[in-house]
Parts: sequence; structure tokens; C-alpha cells
Amino acid sequence: MQKDLIRQGDLLFVPANKFPENTTRVETGIIAEGEATGHHHRLAVLEDAELAALWDGSKMVKVGPSGVTVVHEEHGTVTLAPNTTYAVHQAREYDYLAEATRFVAD
Repeated sequence: MQKDLIRQGDLLFVPANKFPENTTRVETGIIAEGEATGHHHRLAVLEDAELAALWDGSKMVKVGPSGVTVVHEEHGTVTLAPNTTYAVHQAREYDYLAEATRFVAD
């Protein structure tokens, strides 16, 4: 089974080789909070997936044998492939006036 990149709004799920061992587990299942709308990108069920927050604020998802869906009120539901680990990348934008990058507000 080919494991492809998956996009949902401002998030990009990239297949990764390994799930880090020493991380902070995210028990809520919320991958990214919506700053502008209050809507969250979140795992639909946590029984078959692990969500971890890394030291730099990024997240990773380890999917079990049943697969898992990611839901958001404004974006279509996406399904992450079974038995796959994903690094989650959030889109950034550059503010030329502030001369800084920031995450895209969803």
C-alpha cells in the first residue's frame, strides 16, 4: 500500500519512518486548534492512534491497524493509512511588515 501526503486545510500529514519514544502524549486528540474560528483539527477516535507533541511544538500521529480519520468543521474529513506514522506540518506565512513567519490562522 502506497502512503501518500495528505492535506487537510493548513495541515500536511507526511509519512514518517519512526514515532518518537520520549514525547508528550496529547490525550485530547486535538492536532491543531483553530485560532480564528475555534474549530479544531482532531482525531475522530483515539482507540487506534497515538498523538504526540514534540519539543518544537510540532506533532506526530501513529496510526494503528484500523486507520483513523481526522475531522474539522470546515474541511473535508481525511483518513490516515493504517500502520503508518505521520509528521504533521502546519502551513506558515511570512509577514513582511513584522519581518517574521507565523503559522497560518485557521
